Amino acid sequence: MSSTTTHRYVPQGPASLSSDAPGWSAADVIVIETGANPTASDGNDDINVKSNASERSNDGETKGPICWKCKGTCQIPLRAHERKRKQTTQGQPLRGEDANVKVPPESRNADATHDTSKTIPRRSCPVCSGAGYLPMRARYVQSLASSPPSNGIGGSITARRRRPQGWKEFGPVPPVVRACQDFMKSKPNNHNGQKETVMDYALSILSEANGPEEDYVTPRNDVFISLPIPSSTDDTDTSSTTTIKWLPIHQGEQLCNLVGRWRIIQRIGSHRWTTDDLVTAYVGASTFVSRLSQSKLRGKTIRYLDLGTGNASVLQMVTWYLLSRLSGGDGGGDAVLNPCDLKAVGVEARSEAVGLARRSLSFNLDTIEYNDKVYTGTVTHHSQTGLVNTEPFKCNVQIVQGDFRDLVSLSKCNNDQEARNSEDQELKEVSSQRYDLITGTPPYFRVDFSSSSSAEVKKSCDSKSSKDNREVITAAIIQQGGMPTSMQSAPARCEFRGGVEAYCETASAMLAQDGVFAVCENWLNNDRVWNGAKHAGLDIDAVWPVMGKVGKKDPLFAVYVMRKAAERSDMDSFVSEKGREKIQPPIVVRDGNGKWTDGYAKIMDAMSIPVL
Repeated sequence: MSSTTTHRYVPQGPASLSSDAPGWSAADVIVIETGANPTASDGNDDINVKSNASERSNDGETKGPICWKCKGTCQIPLRAHERKRKQTTQGQPLRGEDANVKVPPESRNADATHDTSKTIPRRSCPVCSGAGYLPMRARYVQSLASSPPSNGIGGSITARRRRPQGWKEFGPVPPVVRACQDFMKSKPNNHNGQKETVMDYALSILSEANGPEEDYVTPRNDVFISLPIPSSTDDTDTSSTTTIKWLPIHQGEQLCNLVGRWRIIQRIGSHRWTTDDLVTAYVGASTFVSRLSQSKLRGKTIRYLDLGTGNASVLQMVTWYLLSRLSGGDGGGDAVLNPCDLKAVGVEARSEAVGLARRSLSFNLDTIEYNDKVYTGTVTHHSQTGLVNTEPFKCNVQIVQGDFRDLVSLSKCNNDQEARNSEDQELKEVSSQRYDLITGTPPYFRVDFSSSSSAEVKKSCDSKSSKDNREVITAAIIQQGGMPTSMQSAPARCEFRGGVEAYCETASAMLAQDGVFAVCENWLNNDRVWNGAKHAGLDIDAVWPVMGKVGKKDPLFAVYVMRKAAERSDMDSFVSEKGREKIQPPIVVRDGNGKWTDGYAKIMDAMSIPVL
């Protein structure tokens, strides 16, 4: 007999790292043995998972999440007028079996929270057409190619953003961009001829997407990677697609614009960076920099932590901002620190996101060698007088795979305690530090999770282990809105590994005494933020509501700036601080004509994103 348990979040421990989105797929049954040691070197490998998430239905459709409407039961109750019509037609009261809807036993979700009693007249679910699950997003399925196809097109590099005439990006310049600029000068037509090396090919594709530096007129298109990539004709060339990590060779991958000249690797139809990320990064980083002159950090190392970093969009935006502001120039800072004093880390549980994030960092920060020349990063500033100052930069940014919720308990461990596994060892190093700046972009929507230790589930997974102490994640049932049909988007939008309360608790444990914590949250969850901050021992200094468009009644979300709570004799007085004095003027994204507002345009300009 099965034993089913309902969880508010995916449990910490092996269950959390068993899958990027445990229980998301209706075809996904995951067995985690207690004491398992999940590892992933580059975010592309499976992690001790027994899963059939790629299972297809009889018609060849790939199974996605459990249907949000019927919760996997394939049926929904008849509405009152439907019941009355059927009763009139058939001349007798309807019961479940009289509704002429057959539910395949294997499609029923025993963990569904609603009543499946036969006494309730039901009809086939119109959302999933009685299947009990939704198909995976087609564009997402295409993006899952694990290796380049033998022929055809791989991923793409998006065209450089359109810019106003004379507009110049500022901030850190990736080494690969500097190499690309030299490549265009020395071999302007190289992309039309023979590619001498794999690096030549990569730079030619990037140069085609970027275009000439002073070309503000010519429309540009995304450039696709031609597969197979030409082999090197130089026996001394050691470059390859494996060493050029930022090259988007997989189907559905895109190397997209981020801020300034920095780029980010994302998948089409999957999790991508949004306005939430941009505003959170700007508010958090600008608030931190504005307080530096009054802080005790002058001349010391800045430590920055991003919780649940995902594809590392916020981590990289904040890093870019700090490098551009704290290294001199007119970016809004006073050059109080050398950029080499910046150490940043992002913690993320999803293996695919970790892999993408690390590859993005390789584009933005890695030193490269090309044509006997070493390219390192630079920080470029454009002063009001038109002068340009360029300085080399160096910083340490890393991605650690793990559940950020574990940082709280690990931070309390004795230094001589042995880590439970190799992932804990990395997390323990993260937890041993205190951070001057912490950011987080929690998911917004509630999900309930079911786990089971059923022998039937074990048998169906064909487990060869004799161990009986297992946890089986059987279902993720969304309770607010619809579950995304992209596996990577699901944990980014829905609360798989904790909500804003978990972010507050972890930030409080990791934050330096004078540190800044910036976190965004759905405006509907405003009360949860205040309560979460209170219980975590944090004070909310400022709330920045964000409106999607002029004239909207309520904000979409808000960014909350917090710090360590001051000493109080009465913690209940904290609630009284939840007043208007904390709420800043709203940031409105678009005006009535759909154009960027002046306020949002200032944020884009501060992040070196051209405004047209």
